[in-house]
Amino acid sequence: MPARPPRMCAFAGCRRLVQGRSYCAEHQALIDAKRAAREAETHKAYNQKRPVSDNFYSTRRWLETRRRHLALHPLCLDCTTAGRVTPGVVVDHIKPRKVFPELELEPSNLRTLCRACDNRRRRDMTGRT
Repeated sequence: MPARPPRMCAFAGCRRLVQGRSYCAEHQALIDAKRAAREAETHKAYNQKRPVSDNFYSTRRWLETRRRHLALHPLCLDCTTAGRVTPGVVVDHIKPRKVFPELELEPSNLRTLCRACDNRRRRDMTGRT
C-alpha cells in the first residue's frame, strides 16, 4: 500500500510539508509545550483540593473496610455482570463520598471494580472520551 502524500503543517501560516503527522517538528514542540502548561495549571488547581479528600483513603477505618470488602467480593462487579471473571482491585463508592459522606464506610454503598471498569465509569461520569 502506498504511503499517504505529505500535507501542510496544521499550524496557521506554516507551509512546511509533514508526513503522517499534523504539525512540523517545530510547531509540534510549541503545541506540546502549550498543552503541558494548560495541564499543569489544571492539575495545580485540582491538587490544591486533593489532600483533604485523599486523607480519608489512608485512614485505618477505610483500609480495614476496603480489605474486608475485597475479601467478601473479590471479583469485578461489571465484568461479572458481563460474564467475565476479573479480579477486582478498586473499592468504589456507589453514591459518591463527596455528596454522601455519611455512607463512606457503609458496606451496601461499596462495589468492587477492576481498574479498566473503574476507568470506564470515571470517563463516562465526566463525559470525557
